[in-house]
Amino acid sequence: MGAVAPESSGRVVGRYVVFDEIAAGGMASVHLGRLMGAVGFSRTVAIKRLHPHLARDAEFAAMFLDEARLAARVRHPNVVAVLDVVHDGGELLLVMDYVQGESLSRLARAMRPGGIPPRLAVTVLTGVLHGLHAAHEATTEQGEPLHIVHRDVSPQNVIVGIDGVARVFDFGVAKASHRAQTTQDGSVKGKISYMAPEQLLSEDVDRRADIYAAAVVLWEALTGERLFEGDNQGRVIRKILDEAVPPPSSVMPGLPKALDEAVMRGLERDASKRWQTARDFAAALEQCSPAASATQLGEWVESIGGKALGERAQRVKDIESRSDGAFGREEHTSRTMVEGGSRPKISVSPPTVAQAFAVMSTDPSAAQDDQPPAASERSGKRERPVAIQTPISSSRVPVSSPLSPVSVQTVAVTPLASLEAAAAKRTGGKRMMLLGVILAVAGVLAVAGAATWTLLHR
Repeated sequence: MGAVAPESSGRVVGRYVVFDEIAAGGMASVHLGRLMGAVGFSRTVAIKRLHPHLARDAEFAAMFLDEARLAARVRHPNVVAVLDVVHDGGELLLVMDYVQGESLSRLARAMRPGGIPPRLAVTVLTGVLHGLHAAHEATTEQGEPLHIVHRDVSPQNVIVGIDGVARVFDFGVAKASHRAQTTQDGSVKGKISYMAPEQLLSEDVDRRADIYAAAVVLWEALTGERLFEGDNQGRVIRKILDEAVPPPSSVMPGLPKALDEAVMRGLERDASKRWQTARDFAAALEQCSPAASATQLGEWVESIGGKALGERAQRVKDIESRSDGAFGREEHTSRTMVEGGSRPKISVSPPTVAQAFAVMSTDPSAAQDDQPPAASERSGKRERPVAIQTPISSSRVPVSSPLSPVSVQTVAVTPLASLEAAAAKRTGGKRMMLLGVILAVAGVLAVAGAATWTLLHR
């Protein structure tokens, strides 16, 4: 995907605000975005948006949703996490973690002529291989293997963050045993220059196709040159299938022999001779060269990304400030509690109850004046909590969002001691009433007995 110019205003889709298009490809574009949740919660995300004309195509929409399902099953620090899928009208969005960093393709291009320092290149590809292994080992919710094969491992689909972590992403053309949408016979998915021979020949592929592609990526990262390049696709395919592959040290002298051997084993045309798992390949690379620290890798990315990274970071800051400002114009519970900001005055009139706990209410029309937090008054060295008396009719606190207004409703809770006192008072009253009734009955019986005795003794 190529970089494009930013747009200044966001567009609301579901509970997300979609901002700048930061990359674009044939099927989708990637945007900066903001998740706007309840009670002021927000988060910067990356949003992959299927082009509108493709979102209306059932086949492309199914492929897009398949990507979301597969990627959501891969949980690993070296894989960009998929957070959500939104299908709103004609929009189809895949919401991912936003990573502040650069694609490996841009980093490698900035280093030419010449390759990426071997220690850094090996660290990046080791991370990628660990991420791929997690994808290869992913299972369904029932524990059944998914047999995911990425099929499009390339420098464009690897992002290296300023946090010093390399991550693989974009499972749009991945193959899996439980995928609903399958590739049509004879069609080839992925970038030809990074395809394993069996993938080019439309044969069955497994995880070893991804290992081959990762080896091509590492070869290019170390040398600063393209491994399979030609005037046309036919020439590229012929190189992959027939021509001898030179070791990276033939282009970049001084590379360790063990590193040469590890890369060349990953580039074997016969899949049975390659590394059989991505983890095995990663372990071999770790033995060839000591890994760069996350700090070293992150600082290198910042030094290479330079101006572009700085501009993107500033844009993210602007978006976050604008989003937070939208919430700041309205009081909401969490910010009032934490920051102790100014609070509106509240008129107090009976009947009143003690303010206690707050629960969420999804009724937007229920928002009324804001309630102040519980106060306390000092008495000597001890503090005695004082319940704030507020009208029952004013027991709602507004929490507004540009996307989904949510209100918080306070629930009155009477102290246990007050309940016991009231119960005791009611119980005492009942006892007095019962005693009065007994005495009245006794009086009537006494009068009746006296009258009867008088009549009998006349």
